Amino acid sequence: MDAPEAGRLQMHHAFDHGPDGGVCVVRCVGGRPRVGQFFAAKGLTGTLRLDRIEQYDVPVTSLVPPHSAKVHLSGGPLVHLRYGDVLVSVPEPGGTAALPVRVAPDWRGRLEACGLRLLGHGDAPDGFPAPLWAPYADRARPDRPSAPVRSDAELDRRWDALTRAARFASPEGEFRLVPPDPNGHEIGWVRVGDLVGTGLPSRVLAATGRAAFLAASLDGRVLGAVTDGETGKRIVVREDDRKTRRAVT
Repeated sequence: MDAPEAGRLQMHHAFDHGPDGGVCVVRCVGGRPRVGQFFAAKGLTGTLRLDRIEQYDVPVTSLVPPHSAKVHLSGGPLVHLRYGDVLVSVPEPGGTAALPVRVAPDWRGRLEACGLRLLGHGDAPDGFPAPLWAPYADRARPDRPSAPVRSDAELDRRWDALTRAARFASPEGEFRLVPPDPNGHEIGWVRVGDLVGTGLPSRVLAATGRAAFLAASLDGRVLGAVTDGETGKRIVVREDDRKTRRAVT
């Protein structure tokens, strides 16, 4: 009888981590990774234990390709894991395996690196706002421009507070986004689900190197943008009813 295929988890974004492990967003790219298994990766000393798998904050016991999830790992620091690294399951703690190298991201990979699951492309309703450059949103109220944000933590807090107040995401955590990619505005709006639920600006920063993106509610009623320019990082969340524009920053 053939041995089962090793479980493989592709690394996208780590957060809330320390010397003994942490939490990260991964995509299953092979096998059937299960809670309790141990994993090795290039750049790691020793192995990591898969303690918990969550999909949309619901615990599950295993994961199959091509699904993404939030996972809790223990047994060592995650600081040496980078986007594209693949964790491969091993039979026991300290085991070894043939470890693949990182892969270059495409725009879909960048979405997953941000902790976002692609749910639709090209399905925006008629009359949906054009996917303009994110800096445009900062001109929504030229008489009251948004103030620069002093830290990434403050940026996350303000984004979370403003989007929550504006009911930006659906109850299932879905919204639309122009992919944070050099060709994002050619790709256009995509519908995504947030696997994490908080701190989107810092996740975009970690995945792309810049905390800049343009997003909208599913119906286009609320537009949100983060800009990252010479004057620093700024955030705008505003309602757009096609006739009047009411800033909520």
